[in-house]
This record gives sequence, structure tokens and C-alpha cells, in this order.
Amino acid sequence: MSSAPRSMDATDEAAVRAVERRRVASPNGMWGMYLLITTEATLLLSMVGTYHYLRFENAQWPPPPIEPPSVVLPLVMLAVLLTTTVPMLLAAAAARAGRLNTTRTMLLGATLVQGGYLAVQILLLVSDLNDFRPQDNAYASIYYAMTVTHHAHVVIGLLLSVGLQLKLLGGLTNYRVIGVRAVAAYWVFVNVLAIPVVFSQLWPSL
Repeated sequence: MSSAPRSMDATDEAAVRAVERRRVASPNGMWGMYLLITTEATLLLSMVGTYHYLRFENAQWPPPPIEPPSVVLPLVMLAVLLTTTVPMLLAAAAARAGRLNTTRTMLLGATLVQGGYLAVQILLLVSDLNDFRPQDNAYASIYYAMTVTHHAHVVIGLLLSVGLQLKLLGGLTNYRVIGVRAVAAYWVFVNVLAIPVVFSQLWPSL
């Protein structure tokens, strides 16, 4: 029988590696994250669907005097956000292998880029608010609902990443490995769902 410790006993890097080698099913923490991702994806995709329903119910989209959105900067920012998928997945792989320093480095790099993305998006949101308000019409309402919901998911992801970084100051344990994997899965969800959100917003200019 394997001498690898139970998951609750994995409190150092060697023990973490031993537990991960013999794991045959996703831990409960991952199933909880999958459930959260499913519900949040349903919410966001419902908003995307509503946006396009309203789009085809209106002859002019966006309605005057709102100008069609610019394309270049949103696409560049989307590309920047999508690149953070790689370090997040590398962090999860490093955590499962018991490599603490690599895990922390990948997490930190991704978090800094994601924070920069959010800062630029907030500036763009403030600029949009100077041009039109959520209560102005159906376009403005669904545009801001979709945009703010996406930004809220980015904020939540940043909070999870920062909290995880603080936990990792105490080293890798089995539960922290699960935390890294769960946060990585969450960011994959945020990044993938950003694609339909951004392209929906840019639809009038494409």
C-alpha cells in the first residue's frame, strides 16, 4: 500500500506531490468551483443573449446619439487578458508538482497583468459614462449590465489571487494546491467568457 499521506496530512511539498500522484478524482473544492463557473457562465451568457435579442429588435444599434464603440483598444485589452490564461495554468501545474516558487511567480505575473487590464477597463467605463448613462435606453442598459458584470468577475478573480498569494507565504499544502487549481479554473472561465462579451460590445463597429 502506498505510504503517501492522506490529503489532510499533505503539509509540505513532498507530501503534496505524493497526494497528487495518487489522486484519481477531482477534489470537492474543484467541484465547487465548477458549479460556481456554471452558474456564473449562465448569468453572463444570458446577458449576451439579451444584448443580441435587443440588437435585432432595433433598427439602429446603438441608437443615436451614441457613437459605435472603438475597436482597437478593446481587442488589444482582450488579447492581454487572454494571455494570462497561460501563467495561471502553469501555476496550477507547478502547484500539483510541489514547486512553490514557480507557483507564486506565475500567480504574481498573471495578477499584475489582470490588475492592469482592470485599471484600463475602469477608465474606459468612466469615459463611456461621460457619453451615455445606463438609464438612457435599452442599449445603454444591457451594455453596462454586461460590462459591469464582466468587470465584477475580474475583481473577484483578483481578490482570489491576492488571497491565495498570502496563503502561499506559508508554503504549499494540499488544500492550497486545490486553491491554486480552483483559482486557475476560475480565470480560464473569466478569460473565455470575455470573448463573447467584448465581441458583442464591438458588434456595431465590426
